[in-house]
Amino acid sequence: MNIFGSQLNIVERSMLKNSTNTKRIFPEETQLIEFGLALMWDLTQVTRNAKKDFSTKPNFYANTNLFGRNRELMLYAYFCMLSSNYGTQFVILRTVLENNNLMRLFNKNPKYAYEWLPKEYQERFSAEIKQEFQGSAEKRKFSPSYVRRKIFPETQQAPVKENIEEIYDFLCNYTHPNFLGWQEIMGSQGTDEVLLELPTLTANIDDAMKMILLLIQYSFNTLVKTFKGYWLGYAFLINEWQKKFLKLANKYVK
Repeated sequence: MNIFGSQLNIVERSMLKNSTNTKRIFPEETQLIEFGLALMWDLTQVTRNAKKDFSTKPNFYANTNLFGRNRELMLYAYFCMLSSNYGTQFVILRTVLENNNLMRLFNKNPKYAYEWLPKEYQERFSAEIKQEFQGSAEKRKFSPSYVRRKIFPETQQAPVKENIEEIYDFLCNYTHPNFLGWQEIMGSQGTDEVLLELPTLTANIDDAMKMILLLIQYSFNTLVKTFKGYWLGYAFLINEWQKKFLKLANKYVK
């Protein structure tokens, strides 16, 4: 708050105005994002169709948890985008991408899903299932780089891996200490370092729109693969999202 001092109310009014303008200038995009956020909430109901199989599939537990987290993170990222707070938006979206990579890993190897789950979730499984999915005695650390290596072996899916790495690196530019996504804000007066102005982002609204639409799509794709065969009543909604997403995606492909 002290950064803005007495100008805080002016900043707040500017953010509210920007939110209105963003929706007015990008009506299709913002409507699709809001549709996607609502659909992410509704799709958790798909788990009811798969309820009887949760007791044998650790990735069902893990990916339902991660999808729910992504829905909330996407909501916060959307609010940040509307107020032009792209730096914070990209920090949030990096976690969304990491969660989605975890979901993909757990679909590929449910044993990892069992290891990742907290003990209280592991106790829900029968002795036979525990025996099948029990990992090593040492707790595995699912770091982002470790998960990416497991999902994308060097000799397979190279284009997909390159695309994910590029997106991840872009999002990291607004998180890591080198702040490549920020313009220079420090200067010098004699021997003193001084703050020239408030940080200015090199990102733009197109980047912000593209990233949030893309990561909602990623989350949908992974959830569909997780619960393949349980989509009774929801296939139409997913197809509607897909058609609208593809229509808009062409605007943001350079």
